Amino acid sequence: MEAGEAKVLASACERRRTVRTFDGTPLAPEARELLETLASNGENPYGIPVDLWFIDAEKFGATSRVIRGTSWYVVGSLPCCPHAEEAFGYVVERLVLAVAAHGIGTAWLAGTIDRPAFEHVMGVDRDENRIMPSVIAVGVPAARMSALERVMRSKLHADERVPWGALFFQGDLAHPIASPDACDPTLAAALNCVRLAPSAQNLQPWRLVLSDGRIDLFEHRTLPLRPIGDVQLVDMGIAMLHLEAGLAQQGVCGTWSFDGPAAGAAGASASATYVATISY
Repeated sequence: MEAGEAKVLASACERRRTVRTFDGTPLAPEARELLETLASNGENPYGIPVDLWFIDAEKFGATSRVIRGTSWYVVGSLPCCPHAEEAFGYVVERLVLAVAAHGIGTAWLAGTIDRPAFEHVMGVDRDENRIMPSVIAVGVPAARMSALERVMRSKLHADERVPWGALFFQGDLAHPIASPDACDPTLAAALNCVRLAPSAQNLQPWRLVLSDGRIDLFEHRTLPLRPIGDVQLVDMGIAMLHLEAGLAQQGVCGTWSFDGPAAGAAGASASATYVATISY
C-alpha cells in the first residue's frame, strides 16, 4: 500500500461511522465517478477476484429495511472459495474508507437486506459457485439520525469498543496488552486503527498477537455460520485492511502470509482460529 493512500485510509478510520440515515439528495457526479473508480479496484492479499458494482437498487426492487434516504448501493460477489470472506472484507472496506475521506456515508449490511433481490442483481442466485457476503449502502449522511438508527446504535453499543486487553496480546493469547502505552507507539497507532473497524453486531472478533516483527490475526467467532458463509471472517478482512493502512501510515511496510502463527501464539485458546500474519 502506498504511503499516500495509507494516510487517507488510516485518517478515515477515526472519522468513519456507520450511516443508516441519508438526506435523500442524489450523489454528485464526481462522487459517483469516485465510487465507480474505487469499485474497479479488487486488489487483495489473497488474489481472489472480487467484482463490485455501484447500483441504484430501487431500479431492481432491492431494499434494506434499516436504510433511509438512499437507494444507492455497492454490491459485489466473488468465487466461493477459501478466504473469500476475508478478501471481500478487505476490498470493500478499502472503498468504504476512501469515500469516507470525501464525506460520503456508508453502511455494511448483510442480515437486514432483501438478499434474494440483491443476489439476483449480481447473478449469485444463478451461480452456486459465487457468494455475495454483504452490500454497502452509500449516500450523503443526513443531519439527524432516524429514530430507528438511534435505537439500533444504542442496542449495538455502536460507539463503544472492546478494551485493549481483550483484543491485543504480546507473544501469545495469554498475555494481554492492557493499553496503548504498553506497546511501541508506532504499533499502538496501527492497532488503534483496527480497534475502530466496523464489525457485524459490533462484536469485534479480531484477536492480534504481536511478536518479533510480526502480528498474527485470529478470529474469535461468536456468531453462527450462515449459508452465506462466516460473516465474521468478513470482519477479519476489514481488520486486515485497517491494520495494513495503520502500519503504512507510520511508515511500516507489511507483507501478508497465511502459513500459520508464530510458535505458541495461540497458547491454550480453543476459541481463536488463525487467519493471517502481517510481517514488517
